[in-house]
Amino acid sequence: MTSNTFFKEFRMKNTSVVVAALAIVLCSAMTAFAQPNQQTNTSQVNWQEELKNTQEENRALKNILAAIQSIDTARQNELIQFIITDRSVRSRVISALRKSGKEISPSTNADLTATQKPGSREALINGNYNDEVQLLRIVIDNVGIYGAPTIKRILGEDLYNKINNRSDYEYTMVSTPTPQQKIQYAQITASLFSGDIIFKSGFGIGYVEGNDYIGYPFWLPGNVAIQGIIHQEMTDVRLGLNFQLGEGGITPFGVSGGSFRIKERKLEGTQGFDAMINQALNVLPDKNAGRLTIGGAYYQAFTPNITNFSLRANDKQYRTDAAPFTNGTKRDSLYYIDLSAHGWVGYAFTAGSLRGLYGQVGAGTHRVYAMTVGVKGTSFGQPGYSDLIRGHSYEQFDPMVKIGYMHGGNDGNDWGVSLQYSNMLLADGFIQIFNWLDIEAKYAAGFNPIKPWEWADYIMISPVLRLNF
Repeated sequence: MTSNTFFKEFRMKNTSVVVAALAIVLCSAMTAFAQPNQQTNTSQVNWQEELKNTQEENRALKNILAAIQSIDTARQNELIQFIITDRSVRSRVISALRKSGKEISPSTNADLTATQKPGSREALINGNYNDEVQLLRIVIDNVGIYGAPTIKRILGEDLYNKINNRSDYEYTMVSTPTPQQKIQYAQITASLFSGDIIFKSGFGIGYVEGNDYIGYPFWLPGNVAIQGIIHQEMTDVRLGLNFQLGEGGITPFGVSGGSFRIKERKLEGTQGFDAMINQALNVLPDKNAGRLTIGGAYYQAFTPNITNFSLRANDKQYRTDAAPFTNGTKRDSLYYIDLSAHGWVGYAFTAGSLRGLYGQVGAGTHRVYAMTVGVKGTSFGQPGYSDLIRGHSYEQFDPMVKIGYMHGGNDGNDWGVSLQYSNMLLADGFIQIFNWLDIEAKYAAGFNPIKPWEWADYIMISPVLRLNF
C-alpha cells in the first residue's frame, strides 16, 4: 500500500469518526437543552402541590393551637389557677416574654395568670405514679405561652420551677366555676314556669309559660310556648309557637282550704310565634375571668278571633255596644299581648371573689291591644256579631336591667337570686333541696298606675325537677 493510499483511507476513517462524534455531541446538547425545561415544569407542578399542602397544614395547626390555648370548661375545675402578684416574678416573666419576641409593655398592669395541671396519678411504665404538677399556660395582657416545654424554653428552668412550685413569692388563688354536667343521653328540667329536654347532640324541645321579660310569670299572659332548642356551649337558640291556655287561669283557685290562693289572669292568651337567643362572645382578653353574652327575645301574636279567647269573650260586658254597668263604671275590654321584643348585653363573672355574679342591660318594647266583641248595633246571628273590634293599643318602651347571683356547689348551683326591672319588677330565687330537685319562687310587682290587665303584685312557687342521665 502506498503512502498516498494510506493517508487517503486514514482521512476517510477520521472523517466518519468526526461525523459520528459530532452527531453524539449534538444529540447530547439537544437532550441537555430539553431536560432543564422538563425539570422546570415538573418543579412548578411540585411547588404548587407543596404550597397547597402547606396551606392545609397551616389551617390544621391553627385549629390545633386554638384548642391548645383554651380550656374545656367541663374540666376547668380540675386545674389549678392563680394570679402572680409578686413584683419580682412579674418583672422576670415580662422580661423573658419580651426577649422571646412577644409584644408586651414592660409597665403593664394586667394580671399575670398561671394555670397548672395537677398530678394525674396515672401509672408510668416503671410502676410509679405521675404526681408532677405542670404549668399549662401563663397569660398576661393579650400575650400567652402554652405547654410546659414552651414555658420552660421561654422562661428558663429556674423561673419555671419557681412559678410551678408556688413557693417564696406572692400569688392569689383563683376559684374555678362549677363543672358543667356532662350529658350522657338527655338532660331534663321541668317546673310550672318552663321545662325542656336536651339531648347529647345539643338539640331538644321545651315549653315556656309566661313572659318574664315584661314581668309576667306563670300564666299571666295566657299562653304557653312549645319550642325547638339548639343548645351548645356558647349558643342557645329557641324557636317556638305559642298556644292560648283557653280557660286555664281565668278564675282564681286555692289549695289547703284556700290558704294558698293563685290569682287569676286578666290577659287573654292567643296564638303566636316566639324566638330567643343567647350567644356568648369569645372577645375578652382574659377568657377565664368572665363571659360576655348578647341575647334577644321576640314574641308576635297572630291575629286572633273570638274562638282563640276564653269563654268570657261571650259575656255581655265585653260587647262593643254594651251599656255601662248599673254603678256607672266603664265597661271592661279583653286585653292580649300583641308584641314583645327585647335585646340585651350580659356579663357573668366566672372567676375570683365575684364568681357567680352576673348582670344584663338592654331595652325593648311591648304592645297590648284592648278588644271588644261585635260590630256596634249588630244582634245575634247577624254578620259581624262575633268579630273582634280593636279599641285601643297600649305601647310601652322597656328599659331593661337585671342583676343576679348563682352560688356554686359540689353538684351544681345550690342557690341563686336575681332582680329585674323591665315594665315590672321581677324577683326570682331558687334553692336546691336535692341534686335533682329545686324550689323556685317568682315575685312580680307593678308601679302606679297599675294597668287594667296587671296585678299590683303576684307571687308563684314551683318545684323544679332536674335530671341528667
